[in-house]
Amino acid sequence: MEAIVIENLILGAFLVVPLLIVAFLFSDELWQEHRLRHPGPHRRKLDWRHPLRTWRHRH
Repeated sequence: MEAIVIENLILGAFLVVPLLIVAFLFSDELWQEHRLRHPGPHRRKLDWRHPLRTWRHRH
């Protein structure tokens, strides 16, 4: 009886883990597509320069 439970847990893990990986990759793909279709004000270019240098070169 105990071996059947362990066997079912292992089989369940082999079925669930790939399903979770596929779901994660698919949701990431959908999110990227959504971001490309609906650019908003939150999509601005990040300025990685030092803050003092950025402040000095503003027009």
